[in-house]
Amino acid sequence: MPKFIALQSVGAFLPGDEIKGLNDDRIQALLASGAIEEYKPPEQTPSDDSQGQLQQLAAEIADLKADNQLLSDDKVKADAEIADLKAQVAELDKQLKAATAKKPATKTADDAK
Repeated sequence: MPKFIALQSVGAFLPGDEIKGLNDDRIQALLASGAIEEYKPPEQTPSDDSQGQLQQLAAEIADLKADNQLLSDDKVKADAEIADLKAQVAELDKQLKAATAKKPATKTADDAK
C-alpha cells in the first residue's frame, strides 16, 4: 500500500506527516484537492563529482602511505641509535668500574705516621 504525506493540515495531520487510518474514498478526495500526495522516496542521482573525489582520496592515501613509510624508517633509525647508545653506556660503565677498581688507595694521615 502506498504511503501518503500531508502537504497541508488535514484533521490531526500536520504538513509532512504520514497519512494513516483514512479510507480510500477520503484519500482519493484529498489527493484530488492537493492536500496530500503520494510519498516518493528521494532519488539518489550519482554525482558527477564522485570520480574527482575518488582521485583526491587516492592521492591523499598515497601521501599518507609515504608519510607512514618515512615515520617507519625514522623509527628504525632511532631504534638503532638507541641500541648503539645503550652499548656505549654499558661500555662506559664497564670502563668506570675497571678504573675505580684499579685506583690505588691514597695515603691517609694515619698511614703517614
